[in-house]
Amino acid sequence: MTTKVMVSFPDGFLEAVDALAQAEQRSRSELVREALRHYMAARDGATRPIDRPSVRAAVAVLDELARATPGTGEDSTADVRTWRDRRK
Repeated sequence: MTTKVMVSFPDGFLEAVDALAQAEQRSRSELVREALRHYMAARDGATRPIDRPSVRAAVAVLDELARATPGTGEDSTADVRTWRDRRK
């Protein structure tokens, strides 16, 4: 079942919404539904990058590298140079 709702937007905002909908070749309703889905997911914390397995894996690798080869703690460029020098 689909229910219609009435929502008010300022004229300039509605023009921007319509322009985006047209550029993406979809209806205003589709665009608003997607925006609300994203908002609701963000409120639930589901869209945080750290919640993605690939991001968690990358962070784990960086954490392990930091534990294995601590740098100066001040400057990432200096840290990289320190790590490179230790490999030689």
